[in-house]
Amino acid sequence: GVVQGRLVEQAGNAKNALGSGFVIADGGRIISNYHVVSGLVNHPGRFRAEYLAQNGETGKLALLDIDVVHDLALLRAEGFAPAPFSLRAEAPAMGVRLYSLGNPLDLGLTIVEGTYNGLLKKSLYERIHFTGSINPGMSGGPTLDGDGRVVGVNVATAGNQVSFLVPAKYVALLLARASETPM
Repeated sequence: GVVQGRLVEQAGNAKNALGSGFVIADGGRIISNYHVVSGLVNHPGRFRAEYLAQNGETGKLALLDIDVVHDLALLRAEGFAPAPFSLRAEAPAMGVRLYSLGNPLDLGLTIVEGTYNGLLKKSLYERIHFTGSINPGMSGGPTLDGDGRVVGVNVATAGNQVSFLVPAKYVALLLARASETPM
């Protein structure tokens, strides 16, 4: 259920942006970061979005909805519908082990272990402090608890195993909003 998301230039067929995403609902709906697919919004017609699954399968991604404030995007993968991940409603306890999944530097699926360190105190937007190395290309991937539930979405790093996640509650809000509007 974890994919690499790609923005590809229509004219030259060159990869422009790489990130990660994960299946979150039936029908192949995928969550990623807005910054991974922002070219679809900022330059309509210039790019197309594609996914690359772990088994090598590729296909088109369609943008369904965005939450720019929390850096989230909801997409649909055509013809791709593995079992979706579930969200963890409550925050874990401080120090709980978490597992970040993504596709760093176009190397393939990587799992990074770290710990939950609560919410950032001095931040304009709510973020989870995760001590694990989120690397370029892992943006949009899930961070899971030991039961395989999504705690947050990989969004940024400050280096030296200081990384940040969008809390899963914002994924739930985006899904709820998208279900209220026809696709």
